[in-house]
Amino acid sequence: MHILILTDRDWDHPDAGGTGVHLTGQIGHWVRWGQSVTVIAGGYEGATTVEHRDRLTVYRVGSRVSVFPRTIIRGIVGRIPKADVTLEIINGICWMTPLWLKGPRVSLIHHVHRSMYVDEMGQKGRLAALALETLPLRTLYRRSHFLVVSEATKGEVERTHAIPSASIDVVYPGVDGEFFQPGPKSELPTMIFLGRLKAYKRVETLLDVVSAIDGLTLDLVGDGDHGPALRAEVAARGLADRVRFHGHVNDEKKKLLLSRSWLAATASAAEGWSSATLEAAASGTPTVAHPVGGLRESIVDGQTGFHGETLGDLVAAAQRLVDDEPLRTRLSVQARARAEVLSWERSARGTLGVLQGAADQGLAAPPADMEPQNAATVGRQTR
Repeated sequence: MHILILTDRDWDHPDAGGTGVHLTGQIGHWVRWGQSVTVIAGGYEGATTVEHRDRLTVYRVGSRVSVFPRTIIRGIVGRIPKADVTLEIINGICWMTPLWLKGPRVSLIHHVHRSMYVDEMGQKGRLAALALETLPLRTLYRRSHFLVVSEATKGEVERTHAIPSASIDVVYPGVDGEFFQPGPKSELPTMIFLGRLKAYKRVETLLDVVSAIDGLTLDLVGDGDHGPALRAEVAARGLADRVRFHGHVNDEKKKLLLSRSWLAATASAAEGWSSATLEAAASGTPTVAHPVGGLRESIVDGQTGFHGETLGDLVAAAQRLVDDEPLRTRLSVQARARAEVLSWERSARGTLGVLQGAADQGLAAPPADMEPQNAATVGRQTR
């Protein structure tokens, strides 16, 4: 089967985030199972325009914004590769595929972006969300089939965009448990945040947690346009010696930072799932977070981490993990065990089944006893 993927950014994009992780975790398996995959993604400075590797082809067009109109125009004039099924990834901006793309398709939504638009753009964000996400989904996509990454996102899509429940499939993302492994912890208590530095991530709340717990330090791993404001905030609070900005790091450095941390944390206002929580879990590091969106599902409260409704709850949860080594060890073991169950192979099979159903070709998913050899992520394969 030939799968066409439309996405604003691929795994090598500087702002890849969870979208990039989700793509690499699944495409690597599909290609090894004999599927052909073509990706059309937004370009970035220094990007390779066309990339071929085995059964995978990546076209990088324009930027994260201009890729939408440029792809639509190419589709209208018949310059889009033909495929058995198209997977369009809707990250707050719809591709308007019902108007121009023929053939079976599935729309993947990680989470509804309406509140994020407001966090990032203020009142103008309400209009942007309405024009780019809400109105198209409520009108053009009424008969489309959707794939989401959590039950929370499914409910959000139903409520916000009036999409029928029967039109939405849920497939949990996975984690590369062979790559991310537990390791020696740091000598002093360390908390890690892994993700893009964006306003809606509410990293300032994690600074409050650090301020409240003696001796706790924070590793911030990731880049984003909110970075300068965070650096200024850290300096203003006198936390420069307790907060480390690592920026974008390679896979090996990320692996080391996750495994050495005592706990991971996020205070994000919106998450469809958060792959960072599973990467932390696979590394034997429990996560504390507000129970928003898919974080209610990616973190099992009291087993692989803790949910905290308020700042006080987050501080109390982090303090428990810092003070109670047996508790920290128990949650570390349980987090790793859950990560082993939520593999990328399982996720890739589920998503492929949805795509095959949409293609209506009678193709069977790879047999249950199939064990692809070393299904590494595409990101590491293509760099």
